[in-house]
Amino acid sequence: MAEYQRADRRATTLLDVVRRTPAARVRVPMAELGRHPLGLVIGGALVFDHHTHLRHDMAPALRRPVPPTDADRMRAVLTWMIAVLSDQVAQAPVAGLDARIALTLTGPGGGTWWFDEAGGLAPSESTVAAHVTAPALTFPDWGTQCSSWRDSEVTVTGDAELAARFLDAVNVI
Repeated sequence: MAEYQRADRRATTLLDVVRRTPAARVRVPMAELGRHPLGLVIGGALVFDHHTHLRHDMAPALRRPVPPTDADRMRAVLTWMIAVLSDQVAQAPVAGLDARIALTLTGPGGGTWWFDEAGGLAPSESTVAAHVTAPALTFPDWGTQCSSWRDSEVTVTGDAELAARFLDAVNVI
């Protein structure tokens, strides 16, 4: 635990220094996850990794209560997941994703994101073919395919087949 706390302090200090400089915007490669701004990698990837593994892997395996979260943590987790998902869709387009899909994650840290065959898009006034809505707290579980979106509180309106093709392809690692 002492080693973990030391590493946590170092990462927090590094993020604090990086985010105050132009280095935060430097895009760095993250293996198959694409290139992302250093500030997002340090803050988003680390928070995502710890948050997801503690809540969805370790606590259940140890039969311990799930640690609490808040909007700030969820926002960091979701920002990272959406950035990676956008790159994944752009690099390996989802077969048949020929129209826009909106993904709304509700609750702490939530928001709405749009996707098409090019990856993530900025929401606009244009229409979408399908709208997927789910609690933000469940996205790290089904968005990493630790569970199926079909077994989660995911609601689809519009083109259900298009949404299913997209949701079946979501696998943020």
